[in-house]
Amino acid sequence: MMNFLPILYEDEVLYSVVARYKRMCGMISKTALIRDVFGGKTAFKSTLFPQHLNKLIENLPCNSKIEVHELIRNHTPINFYTAFLSNQHSKTVVDGMIKGKGTGIEALVGIAGSKVKLNDYLKVCPKCFIEDNEHLGESYWRRSHQIVGALFCLKHEVPLVNSKVGCSDNIVDFICADEDVCDLENILITNYSEEIKRLNLKYLRNVFYLLNVNEERKDLSFINNYYIDRLREKNLASKSGNLYIKDLVTAFVNYYPIEYLNLMQSAIDINNETNWLRLFVRNNNKNRSPLRHLLLLEFLGLEVADLFNCSSAVGRIPSKSNRKPIYELSERRSKWIKLIQDNQGATRAELKVIGKGLHTWIIAHDRIWYEEVTPKIRKRENKKAVIDWNQRDEECLRLAKEAVKTLLNNDGKPIRIVPASIRRAAGVKRWFLHKKLSKTWEYLLAVTEDINSYRIRKIKWAIAELMEKQGKATVYQVQLYAGFGGNNKEIKLTIEQFL
Repeated sequence: MMNFLPILYEDEVLYSVVARYKRMCGMISKTALIRDVFGGKTAFKSTLFPQHLNKLIENLPCNSKIEVHELIRNHTPINFYTAFLSNQHSKTVVDGMIKGKGTGIEALVGIAGSKVKLNDYLKVCPKCFIEDNEHLGESYWRRSHQIVGALFCLKHEVPLVNSKVGCSDNIVDFICADEDVCDLENILITNYSEEIKRLNLKYLRNVFYLLNVNEERKDLSFINNYYIDRLREKNLASKSGNLYIKDLVTAFVNYYPIEYLNLMQSAIDINNETNWLRLFVRNNNKNRSPLRHLLLLEFLGLEVADLFNCSSAVGRIPSKSNRKPIYELSERRSKWIKLIQDNQGATRAELKVIGKGLHTWIIAHDRIWYEEVTPKIRKRENKKAVIDWNQRDEECLRLAKEAVKTLLNNDGKPIRIVPASIRRAAGVKRWFLHKKLSKTWEYLLAVTEDINSYRIRKIKWAIAELMEKQGKATVYQVQLYAGFGGNNKEIKLTIEQFL
């Protein structure tokens, strides 16, 4: 059981709390830290979306009044990422954080497969950092600064800057927000235009509402209907609710500067029929990024609170008219057969474009016959490889070699040389370990460190550190300093060989 817990600062992410606890206790070993915090060997992999929080709560001091839902609500960004999910889906996500889940929370909230990616590094506000150190004697990682799309600090209205600490789903270590990783004097601060600042601050005010105020959840069908109603009011949808897609895309692109859409990972090619905005307003069950929900609401001139305070939405209105066809069925069929014969080899999609009005009529009035006579959609040709794997292999091999040098020359506690640690040191995503990178994999397997070699390297490092600090080292001290614990007899014998 933990003897104490650091004060939880306002808007502080749980990762930051654990990092400060580690520093207060003088811990070096991540494994020992996790055991101390969770009362056992529990994985804390994600910077922003921790799991097994029930174990952490059970392991808090007896007089602690912290409740698990309070911890999730106030010290993780989950309110933002589940804001546009249903009540049931949101509950599943929260249960996963409390009890643990086989998959990452990122996958449950739709981040893993989204085009809108999380930040690569934890961000910090220069003014918050200075104020924290003046009033608290230390600074901390704020969750509002880590929200995807956050370019500014809402409090000080200054641009955020990247720290040196990675924000990932596979934590290497727990690192505090201090001067070593927030080198503000040598960081080049981006100068954004006043228009980008205005748009982003408005975005951040909606983010604040989702993080701190909103607890409502709406089904996706309600949200889609709400959007259709508002688009109808702006003459971007018909009275029946059919969207004027081209007009919508054009108006959206004209509203936002191209630079801002790029910064928000939401650039739009108006000539591409599969751009994200076209797909976003379709009525399907796919998760949408909350960032893009807020962009659409902002475009519509709405606050996010307007959506969640709304109690009813109409959406599309089905046509009730039973119009009789002007032409005879046989005449329409003859025209469709002729169209097929005149365009041999055309796919259904191509036939739809060629015979636009005819196709719509046949589908509405004679669908079974259409399915019988119209050629099936041909299989798509295999897409040409857009990745030059040989070139990528050479580049990854270079990155791997540099990463291994970095790991071996690391001044702190040794990190085991394995493919995962090499990838993290290289600062790249999981594609780095793709099986098509044959030369890279050959190198990774060649330099992978077996457990005994790694233990010996840690032992030598611990002995050198202790000798430098206090001029002597005992077996027990080396065991603890290297993070082995004091009860491993095999390690004890190995240490004796090097003392």
